[in-house]
Amino acid sequence: MTRRGRLVAIGAAAALATLAPFGPGAIAADMPPASAHTPLRDPWVPPEARKPSTTAPTTGAALNAQVERKLKQAFDAADTGHTGTLTREQAQAHGLRYISEHFDEIDRRNTGAVRFDDVKRFLRERGGKLD
Repeated sequence: MTRRGRLVAIGAAAALATLAPFGPGAIAADMPPASAHTPLRDPWVPPEARKPSTTAPTTGAALNAQVERKLKQAFDAADTGHTGTLTREQAQAHGLRYISEHFDEIDRRNTGAVRFDDVKRFLRERGGKLD
């Protein structure tokens, strides 16, 4: 056993030893039943001030359009030269990691810049549901 393995084993044994006085099942017995659990809420907002959401979650084609719109907004924000294209450096600088990591695959024309349509094509080929 390696030194690290021994340290892990010692740590596990110490953790179990701290539970030993409670006996087997003591912790589970003290837990309320699963039905008694309530969802987590923001502790800083009092219950009477909380407002339930009145809108249904977005699904289907509307969700796909929303995703594409957000991706386009991020793309346009990274396009600081307003050329309609992004370089690998622009994508990296603006947190578009997926584009920067797959840049060579997206840039099939080998121009050093990708258009939004290139990104959409790449995502569709990998199962993305974009218009």
